[in-house]
Amino acid sequence: MKTKGISIRFPANFIYKVLNKIINERSIIILATLCAVFASAYYYSTDQIINYGDAESHLNISKRVIHSLTPGLAQVGGIWLPLPHLLMVPFVAIEPLYRSGLAGSIVSGISFVVSCLYLFKTVMLFTRKSWVGFMAVLLFASNPNILYMQSTPMTEIPLIVFFIMSMYYFLRFLYDQSVVLHLVLAALFGFCATLSRYDGWFLVLIEAFCLILLYGRKRVNWTKLEGYLFLFSTLAFFGILMWLIWGYLILGDPLYFTNSQFSAKSQQNSWNARGELPAYHNPIQSVLYYTFTSMSNIGILLFFSSIIGFVLYLRNKEEQHRAIIGLLFMVPYIFYIVTLFMGQSVIFIPSLTPVSFEWRLFNVRYGIMMVPFAATFTAYLFSRLRFTGRSILAGLILAQLVLYGVGYSKVVTLDDGEIGLSHAKRPEAEQWIKANYDGGLVLMDDYARTISVVRSGIPMQQIIYIGNKPYWEESFIEPEKYATWIVMQRDDTVWNNILDNPPVRDRMYAHFEKVYTSEEILIFRKPQNEN
Repeated sequence: MKTKGISIRFPANFIYKVLNKIINERSIIILATLCAVFASAYYYSTDQIINYGDAESHLNISKRVIHSLTPGLAQVGGIWLPLPHLLMVPFVAIEPLYRSGLAGSIVSGISFVVSCLYLFKTVMLFTRKSWVGFMAVLLFASNPNILYMQSTPMTEIPLIVFFIMSMYYFLRFLYDQSVVLHLVLAALFGFCATLSRYDGWFLVLIEAFCLILLYGRKRVNWTKLEGYLFLFSTLAFFGILMWLIWGYLILGDPLYFTNSQFSAKSQQNSWNARGELPAYHNPIQSVLYYTFTSMSNIGILLFFSSIIGFVLYLRNKEEQHRAIIGLLFMVPYIFYIVTLFMGQSVIFIPSLTPVSFEWRLFNVRYGIMMVPFAATFTAYLFSRLRFTGRSILAGLILAQLVLYGVGYSKVVTLDDGEIGLSHAKRPEAEQWIKANYDGGLVLMDDYARTISVVRSGIPMQQIIYIGNKPYWEESFIEPEKYATWIVMQRDDTVWNNILDNPPVRDRMYAHFEKVYTSEEILIFRKPQNEN
């Protein structure tokens, strides 16, 4: 339909042309920074930054590197990968940032801003339209689960930034294979991803596989394949090698992260023993659990929109590298399905988890790894549609935001930190010791999270935990040797080694008085004349 010879689509086309001119990297950075600051300020005001028990653990690991009875790099341990904790070190040195959790918000917030920038650059790379990249950023940056997680000390957003950056430079290499620097940069940020979360290990493996797909089909390219694969792998896989060597040198086992009693595998074994690991060795359940978790993080309307966009992209024969690009975006989806099947990870989500299970909400944050996929291919779908289709899709996007706004679509990452198994316990004993602690070393099992070190106000230098040798081991022989306070929770390491060990228990009672009692937690203190 035309009016006076002018198409009714002219205003829309004119808007897209204007957007292509005014949208640039600076505007993306400004937008993302505003989103990060306002979201973090909101969750700080509601005291929800360190809802997750793991959020406090990440803060504590960083803090111990510089402030501990035995400070040093060995305090990063051997379970969680080190890079996010090392990035937080300069900020946890500032006590208010550590106590509030804002030290982690700064690292996650910067990661969020850079993620937005590189998502914009990545989408522009294969659509060649800045407004499509801008739309992808809007969808990513307006996702409530992303906004919450970027306000916390959790490690998912730092992984996302390295994931996107590595993928971006890998795609740059695909489009222009004469610039080897792009492959080196892909390997560098892949290296960073491998030291952030174990998902990163799978990323660099798939990127190496993509090189084989690219060059391995013709014998004439085998020399190039050998060179490029060696160049990429030397740097990209070096982080994995470093972690294995670290585990061997510091903890005596290169596979400590999977063999230790503190590992995810050990925790999953306990779930499996109770018959509460539904995806284990069940491919259908593995697919369903991660698909529903992804959908819950993305929003149901955008989830299906992105699937349609992804299918359209794979059908676009003008895109020479569509299979490789599609595979890279699907890395998180494949990774979590495989690890759920192998029993290396667990997810509980109410829509699938049986009501007979002790917990029905846990680890749903894993689904945010698919938000970049959803943002990218929803934006791509929008670019492929005509005026009517774009109007419908814009309505669906708005409807999804409304569903979040009215609470019909839950912010599942926030819910898990509030009411799920991931939430940080806040026992009355924590408030009691905050009001009554007056100095001295405190012996406690930090792994059991008996009380929060962050919220209790006890200086980290005054905590004796499993990573403080020889203080920890000697305290189970002579409890009075170092500690002024002993905090124990039923069945934790301190309880089992002191209260359930009659000779050591008698020695403790000879030197300590019980000053706090609850059903689960006991607190002992040396009398003043013992100090």
